[in-house]
Amino acid sequence: MKIENTLSFIIILLFSSNIYSYNMENPCEKLIQKGNNLDAIKAAKKIKDQYDKNFCLGKAYYRSNMHKLAVKAFNDSEEYAKLPVNQMFSMLYKGISERDLGEFDSSTKTFTKGLETAKLGNSKYLQMERRFLYQLAQNYLVKEQYSDAIDFFAKSTVVSANDNERAEGYDGLSKAYYGNKKIVKAIEYGLKASNMHLKTGAYNEYADGQVRIASYHLADNDPNLSLKVLKKLEKFAKDNGSQYYEAKALLEQSLVFKKKGDTKQSVAKFNSGTSIAKKIGAKDLLTSAN
Repeated sequence: MKIENTLSFIIILLFSSNIYSYNMENPCEKLIQKGNNLDAIKAAKKIKDQYDKNFCLGKAYYRSNMHKLAVKAFNDSEEYAKLPVNQMFSMLYKGISERDLGEFDSSTKTFTKGLETAKLGNSKYLQMERRFLYQLAQNYLVKEQYSDAIDFFAKSTVVSANDNERAEGYDGLSKAYYGNKKIVKAIEYGLKASNMHLKTGAYNEYADGQVRIASYHLADNDPNLSLKVLKKLEKFAKDNGSQYYEAKALLEQSLVFKKKGDTKQSVAKFNSGTSIAKKIGAKDLLTSAN
């Protein structure tokens, strides 16, 4: 679970509100934005401001898959934080890095500390509060503590500021309810998430959500409804010029037809899907299909 791109948007908002003092124009940050992570590590070590130095160093280490070093750098940056939001960003990134190391207890402790810090600002830090709630929910989801995941995803949606954030929360709720063997609720929130993604123009997320909903219908012994969702997705993909999701929809249909015992249709859909996948070089689809 990588550090989300939406964090960059939050940084911009907080910076423009004068409650975040990190220098987004430092040499290390510019190199990270270009994907030059190893050079960014070198550049970070030359930054005089200790918060900026350690925070950007942590980001560069993280993106270089040096997660232990990232945790240390984010921890060091927290010590030099000038403002509460600087401190909270250090906690947020540190918690994500700890999770990617498999240190879930430490990650949960870090996110909880961040959440408590955010709450001290009342409504001033609602954006950060939502982030910590969401990340705590992700931890519980990965640990298969589904009731806790549902609780925290639900809380994150309450303080969501826009449809993109609500879609994230609904998507998480859908996965958590499915893990909790409540398929009807999983489908309900999956539909809510998909509708939000469609509304905001997040078409890839919408398509992935539709595939997931189809799998839930199949798990609920309703292959016909699963096929209906996938055929709708296939049409959506064609209409929007996405051969990747057209192929994915076809391959998923092949699996449904196979479960129904319709070998002829299953093979036909499989051949159509793999043909498109080969044409566009979608190796992940080809790997999962075999």
